[in-house]
Amino acid sequence: MFSRSLLLVLLVLVCLQSFTSAGGAYEPGQCCFSYFKKRIPANIITAYKETHIKCTDPGIIFTLNNGKKTCAHPEDEWVKNNMKLIDERV
Repeated sequence: MFSRSLLLVLLVLVCLQSFTSAGGAYEPGQCCFSYFKKRIPANIITAYKETHIKCTDPGIIFTLNNGKKTCAHPEDEWVKNNMKLIDERV
């Protein structure tokens, strides 16, 4: 009887661990809640990534030379141009 209870508890713990691991890849810190309005020169941007699909608003997170990250709206023309230039660097 004790071994069945222990097995059931272990099974529940394994299931909980798999659920938390699957959800751990998405963090609200990867979302944009406001956008940088001014154009950022492409030469000070080292990388970019799109925000997670679960975010309420779309966004592009630019990583700058100094390590700071800033959000931009993906529909802005300067954002599209910078993304294209960064893609061409690689």
